[in-house]
Amino acid sequence: MASIAHFPVFALVAGEASGDTLGADLIQELKSRYPHARFVGIGGPKMQALGFESWVPMEKLSVMGLFEVLKHLPELLKIRKNLIQNLLALKPNVFIGIDAPDFNFAVERQLKAAGIPTVHYVGPSVWAWREKRLEKIKHAVDGMLVLFPFEPPIYDKYQIPVQYVGHPLANQVPETPNVQRARKKLGLPEQGQFTGILPGSRMSEIDKMADIYIQAARQLALLYPQMQFLGPCVHEKARQRMQQAIDQFAPQLPIHLYRQQAQTVMEASDQLIVTSGTATLEAALMQRPMVLSIKVHPISYWIMKRLATTQWIGLPNILAQQSIVPELIQQAATPEKIALELGRLVVDIPKRTAQLTAFKKQAELLKQPSAKLASDAICRWANL
Repeated sequence: MASIAHFPVFALVAGEASGDTLGADLIQELKSRYPHARFVGIGGPKMQALGFESWVPMEKLSVMGLFEVLKHLPELLKIRKNLIQNLLALKPNVFIGIDAPDFNFAVERQLKAAGIPTVHYVGPSVWAWREKRLEKIKHAVDGMLVLFPFEPPIYDKYQIPVQYVGHPLANQVPETPNVQRARKKLGLPEQGQFTGILPGSRMSEIDKMADIYIQAARQLALLYPQMQFLGPCVHEKARQRMQQAIDQFAPQLPIHLYRQQAQTVMEASDQLIVTSGTATLEAALMQRPMVLSIKVHPISYWIMKRLATTQWIGLPNILAQQSIVPELIQQAATPEKIALELGRLVVDIPKRTAQLTAFKKQAELLKQPSAKLASDAICRWANL
């Protein structure tokens, strides 16, 4: 008779599209080790395509923003309660919570207390702020899978088992961007100077940055008459907001707006103006020189400043542990300063080269066999 290790049950919960991708890669790797394993929990179409049994539609967990969460709170709490009951009855060999920290840490805490091994995939941003959260997290997980090489020492400090697995984006972004192909795809001429404008993916970011970015573009167009601009818009509302800024501040601006296609716009651009977040990492992996500029609500900024554990907000700078990408934040986020810093990147070849050299190193560091490293650690922590 085959041992139970050959028929393990893996429980996973992913709350959004990025988690579904991570979960699918992981399932594929675990299946190669345990072809007869069962995979259950909550996941999206990519995970389900590999035979994953999703007990609840993943969209139910994909709720963003405080008001939205409050509106759906009774349903979310009910889903979580039922999930915990089902998992306690099933007793899977291991539970893997993929991101969705608010939902998953509560599940992990109860399962770990009941003796079920728990792993969390994608460490919360304790390296940026509120490191003390790890005191609580320690009681929820048997292991943490992290995306950045600077994270393990932080977890070691709290005696939390940790494994660095690299960043999935590093495997998704083309190693050498094909500028000509990207421009052709966007219906642009192969020759020309193009600057990508990426004011964020959330409406709150776009509302704050659209006017500033467009005014900066107008100044750049005066300095560099040949320069054209590209703006990917996450949805129609974002496109309308960008168009409103253009109509108000720069009606003659040579700008092309696109529905989504952020990665193609990055690939087609010579340099970028970007808000913070994953977009800065994506731009770095794409080997695209950039300026980072963002404004947030003054109260949010005050809180973040008080709780911050790093002096930078851009991931390329945090990874390099030095200011390679100019960061223009709050009062410094003016059209004049953005135009000045971006202009420097256009003409100052050593400055541009320094960014690109750092980006190349980061891409090599983050490109890891993530699914293999993750499944090695999971099987180790779950004693499989």
